[in-house]
Amino acid sequence: MARFEVARANQEQVLAESAQRGERVVSLVRLALVVLVMLSQGVIARMSGELLPKDPLRLVGSLLYTGLAIVITLSLYTQKPNRRQAMWRPVAVTVMDCGFFGFLAWRVVSVTGEFRPQMLAAGCAVVIAFSVARYSWLHVLMSTVMASATYVLENWWIGGFSFAQVSFVLGCYITLGLLIGWANTAVSSMFLGLRRRDNLSRFLPRQVVERVLHHGDEALAPVQREVTILFSDIRDFTSLSESLPPRAVLELLDDYFGHMGQIVMGHGGIVNKFLGDGMLACWGVPDGDANHAVHAMQAALDMRKKLEELNAWREQRGEPPLRIGVGLHTGVVAAGMLGGAEQHEYTVIGDAVNLASRVEGLTKVLGVDILVSESTWKAGGGRFQGERISEERVKGRREAVVVYSLKGRASAEQEAAPHPRPARLVSSL
Repeated sequence: MARFEVARANQEQVLAESAQRGERVVSLVRLALVVLVMLSQGVIARMSGELLPKDPLRLVGSLLYTGLAIVITLSLYTQKPNRRQAMWRPVAVTVMDCGFFGFLAWRVVSVTGEFRPQMLAAGCAVVIAFSVARYSWLHVLMSTVMASATYVLENWWIGGFSFAQVSFVLGCYITLGLLIGWANTAVSSMFLGLRRRDNLSRFLPRQVVERVLHHGDEALAPVQREVTILFSDIRDFTSLSESLPPRAVLELLDDYFGHMGQIVMGHGGIVNKFLGDGMLACWGVPDGDANHAVHAMQAALDMRKKLEELNAWREQRGEPPLRIGVGLHTGVVAAGMLGGAEQHEYTVIGDAVNLASRVEGLTKVLGVDILVSESTWKAGGGRFQGERISEERVKGRREAVVVYSLKGRASAEQEAAPHPRPARLVSSL
C-alpha cells in the first residue's frame, strides 16, 4: 500500500540522516588525526631526535589529504542527507584513507629504508573504526577488507612480509570489524526503531504501535471482530468553555484526557480518538480480548471515580465540577487503517460504533452518568451491579435499545455464580 511505501522511504531517509551525522563526526575526527600525525611526525619527532629526512613528495601528499579532508567536512555540513551519497561516499573516502596511510608507509621506506609496520597497522585500524556509524554494515565489511588488503600489499611490496605477523594483524582486523559491524547494526536498528516508534505513536494507539513493531506492517491488516466501544463526553462543555480563555480550555481538556486515557490503557483498551470534549475508546483490538466487555465496564467505573477526585480538586480551587456521560456497547466492527499515504489513522467502524454513541447520548435523557447496552451487560457475565433502565428508540435503528445503568462491581458471591457468555466473532476481512 502507498502508506507502507512512504514508511519505507522514510526509513531510508532516517538511515541516511543517521549516516550523515556519523560521517560528520568521522570527518572531524579525521581532521584531528591529521593534526596529531603532524605533531607526532614533526614536533614530537624533532624533540625526541627521530625526525625523518625532508621529503617533498610526502609533504605534498599530506597537504593533499588534508585538503580533501577539509572539503569532505564542508560538504557534509552543507549538503542535505541523501541515500545515494550515504551509500557511495564511504567507498571513495575509505579508498582515500587507505591510500594515505599506505602512501606514508611507502615514503618512510623510500626515505629511510626502514619499514615501520606498527604505524601502518594502526592507521589501517583507524580506517576500520571510521565505519562504525555509516549507512550499512556492508561499509564496515568494505573498510575491513580494504584496510586488510592495504596492510598485506604494503608488506608484500616492501618485502617485509611475515606470515606470522600479517596473520596476527589480520586476525585483529577481523575481530575489530566484527565488533564494529555489530555496533553499526545495533545503533542503526535502535535509532531506526526509536524514530519509527515516535512516528507511529503520532497516529496510532500504543498497543497498535507495539504490535506493528513486533509483527510488521501486516499487523495493521483490517479485521472484523467483536469489541466493546466506549463513548464519553463532558456535559455542558460548550457553556463552560465560553467562560474560559482558549488556553485554559486546552489545559482543562489536556488534564482530563490525560487521566481518562491512562485509565483506558490501564485496562487494556485503546484511545481511538478525541472528539472535542469527547473520547472514543475500544477493547478487543488490535489484539483479541475474551473479557473486553468486563475491562471496558471496569474502566468506566474507574473514570467515574477519577472524576470525583478531579472535582474535589477543582472545588478546592473554586472551579465548577465536571459532569460526564459514558456509553458502552458490544458488537462487531471492522478495525484497520484509514486514510492516504500522508495522513492516516487506525480506527474502528461499524454499526456498533454508532450505537455506542447513541447509548452515550441517552445518558443525558435518562439522567445517569454510565449506560451500557444489553449486549455489553450480558458480556459482563454478572460481574457488575446495575439495573435495567428502559428500552429506548434511537436514531437509525428500528428496534428499541435496552440499556442498563452501571453502579459498581458485583459481590464475590454474585461473580462466582455461572453466567452464560455470548459467542464472539473473529475473522479477517
